[in-house]
Amino acid sequence: MKKLTALLLTLSLALSLAACGGKSRSVTYTMEQENQGLKMTDTMKLDAKGDLVQQMDETITLDMAAFDEDTQTLMTKSYDALVESYQAVEGVECTGTVADSVYTIQITIDTTGDAVSELADQGLLKVDGDTNGISLEKTGESLTANGYTKAE
Repeated sequence: MKKLTALLLTLSLALSLAACGGKSRSVTYTMEQENQGLKMTDTMKLDAKGDLVQQMDETITLDMAAFDEDTQTLMTKSYDALVESYQAVEGVECTGTVADSVYTIQITIDTTGDAVSELADQGLLKVDGDTNGISLEKTGESLTANGYTKAE
């Protein structure tokens, strides 16, 4: 009886894992914030297979127009250092550009390797729970709870 139960449990686990490897889909979330004159727009696209996120693409625009030139220069140096931190992680592509007082950061993270774990260890990515296998559903819930809106 124990062997049958173990076999059924193993079979049901295998089927549920197979179901996770299902349909490919993409979901996009956006958030806009203003803090002391800095206007930020964050757009995050999650590409998943089943419920497992395979890749995260994020574009962050930071409008610094409310600040004087010296402050914008300091802010740009700070954002450049942040971009370099992301670039140092294997499995992450990150660029930073500035034009017309707007700094744009574009980040692509391959979530199938160790990049998520390394980014979390460095404090560059907040992760609740395990870094092995990012759930599309739980990530969406977390983003929504933190002020993001799901694009339809």
